Amino acid sequence: MIPRLLFPFLILTVLLTGCQDDPKIPEGTLSEAKMTQILTDMHLLEARVGRLGMTSLDSSTIVTEYLKQKIFKKYGTDSAAYNRSYQFYSTNPVFMERIYTDVVKKLETRQKKKDYKGL
Repeated sequence: MIPRLLFPFLILTVLLTGCQDDPKIPEGTLSEAKMTQILTDMHLLEARVGRLGMTSLDSSTIVTEYLKQKIFKKYGTDSAAYNRSYQFYSTNPVFMERIYTDVVKKLETRQKKKDYKGL
């Protein structure tokens, strides 16, 4: 008898928890638009550093970190705010899916225009 009552209760629980609204964005989190811009530039940065063909991991890390700091400065943020925001968005797939849909669109647009500058 208990399994008969347990099954409908579990179904109801799953349905109620699955219908919740988007979680509230914590204060100090970068906006979705700014994260889209930063992530677009980050992916371009990774491609650019990869094309340099550096054999030393230390050298590529130094170049990558230098260019990341330029990106943060460009968008008026820092690595702590970026990491905190990335952590929040990556644990909330609804937000991350929207952000990366926009990132892909921006990268495709740049590729069509052959506009690889940005850093």
